[in-house]
Amino acid sequence: MEAYEQLSEAKPALADTSTTLEKFEPKGAIAFFAGLVILGLIIWFGIYFLMLSRI
Repeated sequence: MEAYEQLSEAKPALADTSTTLEKFEPKGAIAFFAGLVILGLIIWFGIYFLMLSRI
């Protein structure tokens, strides 16, 4: 019974700290994905222009 009372008392303290959390923004993941897209475009256009030069 004591453990339940301790847990029930701890919940409001955890709820108070959740209001101070910063908003999660995955800037690194977005930048990495954009880098992969740009790298893919560079490779694709490189092959495309290479094939055009053979005509």
